[in-house]
Amino acid sequence: MFFLTCRRTFKDVITFIPVVIILIIPLSPVGHVLVFGAIQRFYPDFFPSCFTEQRQNLLQLYESTEYSEVTINETLEEKVYRVGEAFAYIVANSAKESYNKIAGSATVPEEDDSPNGGAPKQ
Repeated sequence: MFFLTCRRTFKDVITFIPVVIILIIPLSPVGHVLVFGAIQRFYPDFFPSCFTEQRQNLLQLYESTEYSEVTINETLEEKVYRVGEAFAYIVANSAKESYNKIAGSATVPEEDDSPNGGAPKQ
């Protein structure tokens, strides 16, 4: 009985050392990199898709362009042309809406081609 207890205690002490190392490694920054790198290598679908390398690269690209200043260097002629295009679009759009209102109110209801000859449904 004493032999079995000593053997189990010795086995517990021997297995305690690797378990403690495995539990302590992730506490350091280098340990995080090692543990998460190993997890990602052996279980690639373990992490959600937002943590994949492709998504991280897209995030980095987005963040680098998010705060970059964009300036449009236009000449006076280009600005006048752009304003003219916008004005022409507004006029054409309002003319189209006016036509649709006029054409919509002047339409005659079409005959019903239903099998019951236009009689109301019961």
